Amino acid sequence: MSMINTIVARVSGASRYEFDGRKGGKLSIINEVDADNDNQIGMQNSDMSADYEIVEQIRNTGAELPCNLELDVELRMVRAGQNRQQTTSLHVIAVRKPKGTGPAPSKAEPAKANA
Repeated sequence: MSMINTIVARVSGASRYEFDGRKGGKLSIINEVDADNDNQIGMQNSDMSADYEIVEQIRNTGAELPCNLELDVELRMVRAGQNRQQTTSLHVIAVRKPKGTGPAPSKAEPAKANA
């Protein structure tokens, strides 16, 4: 059984790959660190695995990265490390503009004032 959550994250980039019949992708996100944590400062970067189609989904939103996007994230149990310990990873299966956002801003020439 898989568990899917919807989150809003600041996406800074996305990439995808295809080799030897395998396809996949990666989303990079940035977060401000906890202001109450004296051991951190600035921004924190992290990556999530993603379906191959995610790059195209982001293009179809018209979003210009970095920006906030709504992500459907599947929690996956994976085996990692030399001891093959089971850990949880986040895998993005869908992306869209957050609810309540308007259309993508137009790149058209700004209106000129009447002279």
